[in-house]
Amino acid sequence: MFSMLSWLLIDTTASLAEDTNSTAWAGYAVNNAAYSNVSASWVVPQIDCSLVAAGKATTVLEWVGLGGNGDATLSQTTLEQIGTGQGCNGPTPFYILFYEFFPAAGQYGSSKYPVSAGDTVSARVMRNSDGSYTLSETATAKGAESTKWTFSTTGSSPAASISDPGNRSAEVIMEQPTSSGSAARLPVASYGSITFFNFSYTKANAIADVSDSIQFYEPLDGNTSSTQRAIPAMLSPTSFIIYQL
Repeated sequence: MFSMLSWLLIDTTASLAEDTNSTAWAGYAVNNAAYSNVSASWVVPQIDCSLVAAGKATTVLEWVGLGGNGDATLSQTTLEQIGTGQGCNGPTPFYILFYEFFPAAGQYGSSKYPVSAGDTVSARVMRNSDGSYTLSETATAKGAESTKWTFSTTGSSPAASISDPGNRSAEVIMEQPTSSGSAARLPVASYGSITFFNFSYTKANAIADVSDSIQFYEPLDGNTSSTQRAIPAMLSPTSFIIYQL
């Protein structure tokens, strides 16, 4: 599981959502049931690397996923996720496709799947009848009418089991990963804001109301446990914006 971005989520939907403290996730989730798919779209934000010194790195990821959250009686150790990431290697920005069948290591898209600022990305995680998961993503360049690529892969978490099948929650999340071989989180890339839209999930063979059993997170900075990093707008009804502080 990539270590997640740390932001403050404002309680704008208290009657519909449970406010949860976290040093990891920022975004929205549903849990306490079995979910067969989750999907959402977003526009890849433009990253500002002008103030990042050579030899330094920043990053931020956004993704949809099944698993990893769970209810009060189940501590999930599996997570199937797919999304995009962007950041800076020194003053040079980068944009990537990534996916993961946690606890297996995350994977990154090849040059066949280029990601650029302004692309509209649509991602989906689907649980198959045999218990495997299909992760898929499409990208459409800004102003284009047709997709520039479609990616799909099928697999399972190596930790999946009867007690933890990997689909007890569904999420749309932003995240700040740790640096390789370290528990410390990389600095957050300067992204300004990002809009998630068309957040949808399937529960019990039917499309559930997206406001049903929604849980959202009130995380603090993963390194300091005190610093607020962003403020997201409320989920209304299937979209929300995260503004960077």
